[in-house]
Amino acid sequence: MADPQETVPFKALVAQASAVLLTRGVEVETTAVHGVVAHLVGTMAKRVGTDEEEAVHLVTPEAVADIIMKATTEREPGAAPPHAVRPVRVDDRLVRVRVESLGHLVMATSQAGKYANMNGDGPAAAHLLDLGTEIGAALVKRHTEGEAEIPIGVLDEVAEQVDAVADCIEEDGWSVCPCGEDHGQRETDLGVLPVMRHHAALARRLRS
Repeated sequence: MADPQETVPFKALVAQASAVLLTRGVEVETTAVHGVVAHLVGTMAKRVGTDEEEAVHLVTPEAVADIIMKATTEREPGAAPPHAVRPVRVDDRLVRVRVESLGHLVMATSQAGKYANMNGDGPAAAHLLDLGTEIGAALVKRHTEGEAEIPIGVLDEVAEQVDAVADCIEEDGWSVCPCGEDHGQRETDLGVLPVMRHHAALARRLRS
């Protein structure tokens, strides 16, 4: 018997659920949607006493999207959002930016990503890593005469994410060393704040 997850109806359900999510303002990695579909199909198969190849026809794209959106919006206070979920990038216009400025933004995403990772916010760390990678790719592939083209949406996301990490350092006590012992790291963390704010402001300036 063929793997139910390799069938055309299963793959179509994944694609349709991804499309529904886009209409709701979020973009979700295909592997994550695939996992939710597999779970729902397996659950439905057990519930009605049929095989998964038949059960796939009983699961709707809207049901898959509902579960993913619920996981995104109805989480415990202070809990991080689920991995693989991104806001839809509405503005894909390209702007030309000096490579030196983009280098600063790569440093900013790396530094903020390190703070997010060390303080338990895996989704934010992954998003910042993705942004740094995207900027780096632009520097490699789309640079001429000391400038590179970058989507405006990347600059918006960098500003938002770096500012959010700075807020967590300032308000929630995020630290480069969250070991629980005081050995001067708070002074280091507070010294990072103006740099992060500067980089977030730089990203906003570059988009205009």
